[in-house]
Formats: sequence, structure tokens, C-alpha cells
Amino acid sequence: MPSRIFRAIWLMLIAALIAACGQQPGGADGGTATPEATAAAAADLSPDSGKTLLRVGTGDSGAGLEPHRQIIARFEAENPDIQVRLEPVGSGDYYQLIRDQIDSGDPPDILQIGDDAVPSFVERGAFLPLDNLIAGAEFPLDTSIYLPGVLNPGTWAGKQYLLPKDYTPLAVYYNKKIFDQFGVAYPQDGWTWEDFLATAQALTKDTNGDGQTDIWGAQLPGSWAPNFEYWSASAGGRLVSSEGLGFIGYMDSPQNAEALQFYTDLYHLHHVAPITASLNPFDPSNNQFASGAAAMLLFGRWPQAGLRANPQIDLGVVGLPTGRRRANILLWGGFGISALSTHQDAAWRFLRFYAGEPGAQVWKDWALPTVRSVAETAGMTADPIEGVWLSELNYLVPRAYTSMPIWPTAGEPAVSKLLDRVIRDRDLDISLSLYEAAQDAQGAMIIQK
Repeated sequence: MPSRIFRAIWLMLIAALIAACGQQPGGADGGTATPEATAAAAADLSPDSGKTLLRVGTGDSGAGLEPHRQIIARFEAENPDIQVRLEPVGSGDYYQLIRDQIDSGDPPDILQIGDDAVPSFVERGAFLPLDNLIAGAEFPLDTSIYLPGVLNPGTWAGKQYLLPKDYTPLAVYYNKKIFDQFGVAYPQDGWTWEDFLATAQALTKDTNGDGQTDIWGAQLPGSWAPNFEYWSASAGGRLVSSEGLGFIGYMDSPQNAEALQFYTDLYHLHHVAPITASLNPFDPSNNQFASGAAAMLLFGRWPQAGLRANPQIDLGVVGLPTGRRRANILLWGGFGISALSTHQDAAWRFLRFYAGEPGAQVWKDWALPTVRSVAETAGMTADPIEGVWLSELNYLVPRAYTSMPIWPTAGEPAVSKLLDRVIRDRDLDISLSLYEAAQDAQGAMIIQK
């Protein structure tokens, strides 16, 4: 992956998944911005406007720019002394663009980045700490408005640097039509790994008797490394030391061996999940659930809108199954104020609007809202599908990057390579493979430091 930072290409991969599902997800569209849209976004103020110009950088593009525009219009109507210019990248390496802008001394006033990039950007001095602004006398922000866990990815070293834009935990989609067809009970909140396996086994079917599986019990996320952070945590493990000192003794722990054995057994021993040519879950060809050829799908919320509109699916969603403990992870994007901004007070006024309750009123139509009152008023907390995603926020565990800033370039590649190897070769020794992965990650950490 370019720069090995997952979030920098997340939108591109989501765009591929959207194409596979034929629908726009509940979050931002990852399409390419039109020249007209980019030109309109780049239009500058006249020199004598008398307004403060704020620049807002975003990796979103295409239809994903619409919620930004709506929020900006509402803010400008309430704050006539400020004009906001949206600066979408459209294509290319968004994080590299930000780094280039910072190096040139001319970044946007507001920057959008993903969760695992927070430590590296904060450590290079890219963002202004927000704590004093949050507690300020003139424009304070009551952080108790937020849902559990959605502020945490924007913190580093005990300080808040970013506020949340959008996010998703993981969950299990299931197709009620397939469950009903074979008389299998729907999964229930609080189920276990063993329940997940038994359910998948009951739904893996050779429907025409030719010896080939026609319906799989589950479509799994393959070699996607963040997925294994969940399996590891649920087994009671961790992938890196809490102090961020290394991987050996953590990535190759007995708990992770248990998690990896269970995960790979779903493919090799129990044969309830397909081993596809590409193990990237964002690959459009991995559409078993969307095509009605898999009963369950473990993934994030991104394809949900398309799945709900899919005539082959009567959609249900349930929280992740529990191993030794209940766990989930958060995939997240947020906004912060550039440390180089010359309009930091105005930028704060906009940021607290953008990522606060007014902005959440718009984001709720595109992604999960970050503000509890917005979710409740919209009926999302009581919704049988949306309520699952929000409930899973109560089981979040810290991601590996929070202990190791170079996780995206040291640990994540090692885990992805590990998963690819053990899924493709059933004869590999699980403990030895984990040890080798830990050594790979440790070596990459030493080189990069």
C-alpha cells in the first residue's frame, strides 16, 4: 500500500466495494471529483471581501463532498464573518499532499485524517492541541455529547488533537432469507465464537449435490490486518507491547495463536468460508454475501446501504461474537486544526460546528453520527440495525497504532502477510508463523526508528 497507511487508500478501496454492491454506503463516496466540483471548491474570496478565509482539506470526493458543503453552508449562514473553502484532493496520495503542504508552510486550516495516521501527524507537529479551546470561556465544547469511544482516536499523549467525523466498528451482517430457507435461528447479541462456527456450519450448503459449496456460512475479511486486531483482542491478546517497545512476545503470544488457529480453521478445517483469489475484502470480486452466496459477512458499515437495497438480501446485523472476552475495534476519521493556521480562533469556531451537534445533524444521513442526542432523536439507537453499530461502541479496545505510531508501516504489513500465508497454506505451523511475523515487524520497527 502507498506509504503503508491504510487510511490513505481507504476511500479508494471503499469505492471498489461500492461498485461491487452497486450502491453508495452510509459513509462518504470514494469516487473521483469532477473538474467542475473541484474548481468550485477551489474558488477563492475576492481580496476585499473582509471575511476570514478558512481552508478545509479533505480526502473525500465526488458525492462524498455533499455533506461537507451542507455543513459549510449552514456554518457560513450563522457566521457571516467567515467563509470556508473546501479543498478536496480528488485523487492521489492525500497524506503525502498534506505532508507536502506542511513542509511548504501552507496547509489548510482544517485537516482530515484517519485514525492510524493520528500519532505520526501529531508527532511531526501538524496539529494544534484542542484541550484549551475545548475548555475555553468563549466557545467551549461539551465533550459529553459524544457517543462512547468516538473521541479516543483523536487523542495522543493525553491531549485531544482531532474531533470525530465518521467511524465504524465491525459487526456481522446476516441474510435472513438464507437463515429462513434452512431453518437456522438468527444470531443473537452475546453469541460466542463457538456459536458463530455452529451457525456457519449449519448454513454451508451444497444445494445441487455436485460436491461443491454453493452457499458459504460466512464471508470473512481475509488478509485485512485490522480484522485480526479484533480476533486477537477477543482471545485476550495484543499485537504490540502497551509501551510500544516491540512485537516479540506479544504478536506471537499463545492468545494470538488461539485466535489465528480459530480464524484459519474456519477456512481450512470447517470449510465454512471461501478462500478467494484476492484476500482483500474490499476487492469487488469478493461479493459472496452481496450475491446471495454467503449467509454472513464480518465487516464494517460501509456497504450497508447497498446491502439493505439488495433484493437478494433480507438484512440483519448482530454484534461480533465473543471469544475469551467481548471486543471490537473502531475505524475512524476526524478533523483537526493545523498548527500552522493563522486563523486558529476562527478555525476552532468552525471545527466545533463541523464535528459537533450541528455537523452531526448532516453526517447522520451519510454515516453513523458521533453525537448521542442526534442518534437518539433520529431513532438510530433503537433501530434493529443501526442500534447494533452504536451498541458495539461499548466494547471497543485500543487499536495497535495507539501503542506503536509506526504500526501502519511495521506491524500492519507483517500481520497482513501472515494472514495471507496461513489462509493460503493450511499446513503452516500457526505458532511458528506468528513468531516469524513478530520478527518481521520487529525488524521493520528497528529500521524505521
